[in-house]
Amino acid sequence: MFKIQFRNSRGRLVSARCSNADTIRQMADKARREMPETHELRVRRMVMDDVSGDFIWADCTADFTR
Repeated sequence: MFKIQFRNSRGRLVSARCSNADTIRQMADKARREMPETHELRVRRMVMDDVSGDFIWADCTADFTR
């Protein structure tokens, strides 16, 4: 499961959840095209913490901005 947040061309915060990495990549590309300077892109993935076994949101923005 992924969660993406970014600012659209109107400056509003857009937030979505999706399990498909390709869809998240398309949304990230669109955010960077529309607002190259101020998109405030943030992508997180749900992962399990090895120590506690809890599910947490881990930042993976770098994986979608290459």
